[in-house]
Amino acid sequence: MVTIDNISEGRGAETADSSARQDNAASCSNSHPLEITTEDPVDGSTDMSLADGAQSSGNGPNLAGLTNHVVNTLREWYVLASDSIADILEGRLIQQPSKDVWLLGRHYEATKFEQNDASQGWMDKYPPGFVEDFSRLIWCTYRSHYPPIAPSAFTTDAGWGCMLRAGQTLLAQALQLHHFGRNWGFSWESSRDEDKRRSRQYVGIVKQFFDDYSGTSIFSIHRMSSIGKKFEGKDIGQWFGPHGTASIIRKLAQEAKHELNVYTTTDGVVYLADICADEFQPTLILVTSMLGIDRVNPVYYPFIQASLTLPQSAGIAGGKPSSALYFAGFQGDELFYLDPHYTRQAVIHRNDDAYTAADLATYSCSTPRRIPLGRLDPCMVFGYYCDTLASLIDLRSRIDLLADDGMKTLLTFDNGHSPDTAAVRVETDVGTSIQPDGPSKSVAAISTDAQTHDDAMSLELLPQSDSDSSGIAVSEGSGCSVEHRSEGSEIILEEGNASEEEWVTDM
Repeated sequence: MVTIDNISEGRGAETADSSARQDNAASCSNSHPLEITTEDPVDGSTDMSLADGAQSSGNGPNLAGLTNHVVNTLREWYVLASDSIADILEGRLIQQPSKDVWLLGRHYEATKFEQNDASQGWMDKYPPGFVEDFSRLIWCTYRSHYPPIAPSAFTTDAGWGCMLRAGQTLLAQALQLHHFGRNWGFSWESSRDEDKRRSRQYVGIVKQFFDDYSGTSIFSIHRMSSIGKKFEGKDIGQWFGPHGTASIIRKLAQEAKHELNVYTTTDGVVYLADICADEFQPTLILVTSMLGIDRVNPVYYPFIQASLTLPQSAGIAGGKPSSALYFAGFQGDELFYLDPHYTRQAVIHRNDDAYTAADLATYSCSTPRRIPLGRLDPCMVFGYYCDTLASLIDLRSRIDLLADDGMKTLLTFDNGHSPDTAAVRVETDVGTSIQPDGPSKSVAAISTDAQTHDDAMSLELLPQSDSDSSGIAVSEGSGCSVEHRSEGSEIILEEGNASEEEWVTDM
């Protein structure tokens, strides 16, 4: 029996009069979440009375920042009140037994709990370390007072940019996984070389989402809106859906020749020949899905949860009707989310990159919010980050195991090219090519190649189906080629290739 434990280690347009949304002072801690040590505390200038974007001056906070703060506080009260009413109507006020917590593939057992600050309420208890881990997620929200998005006069995306922001948040976690792995904490003020390096990398990630046209702002709201107008036919100021957002991210990554390859699918099929036609590049797979009509069909609840337990998970960009959200984990039948519907002033671009924890404090939140699966909108984008071919094969194997156990999954894998590129033959060093062979289960044999770099692996994908047993042999750095095999269906990682993800199972 495959369980969650052994698998891991909206749609809807917002109305034009949607109010700007932002969390209040109680929603975010005064210290930056990445400050994981007690030494060298952040300077006291991180007063959260200015966290909404108000800049200190001789005359006090500026009017725009103060306005944002007031609106955001009202928004926070509204969210708390509406959630409480919904909980009462659904009978959720009765405290439920403590349950394990999952956050982007990381498991927190329910054996010990900690009470977070009083702003969360008496019911919100989480395992130690979870809130700190949650606060390290990069949070992209509405921004205001940035340069106009040409050719429009928009200087804020409040009311229409929530799905783009949810997409940015998903991509930001993938970039953190790419640069840091799953252990992405560091101390801003530490003098250690490793912390200094990580702080520079963190700044480099966040800068890609700054709100302007600078060369480093690859995925800014400006560029996303412009690409959406060009390829999706959406005027600037119109709401974007999950499919459009995924397509925009892929196009921007391609145009920038980004270090992260972005692969998108709308039918749930991942075509491996399209991903590994050349040398394998770390890849973010975005799967756009429609899981029901007005609400998510309950048959998909287990997969939504299981997806967030996978080590490759970068989260889900989805939401509730008329409001986009980013989902990163779950407890019981409730998902943890980051809400982009809060407006902050745009961060001022600095040429010297001398940003501090206080400067980037509005890109994080230490108050987890939850939403029941039954309230979700059915349109969403699932994100999976694979840094190596081994990780991609592992993802395929885990998804196949879920399907074998009878779970309704959204994802299948095909060894060939997508229909759009089926006519293109991918030539390899030995002159062979990959041919589509239909969806199939996968098994993998991984062995070390003594002639290559220590980190390189030679992988053989040995799919098994009712019709044939042909497969793809994949070797990092040398593209993909075809081998025909008829061997057993066992996943084996040989000793010497051991990693945290090593596992052996009989299919």
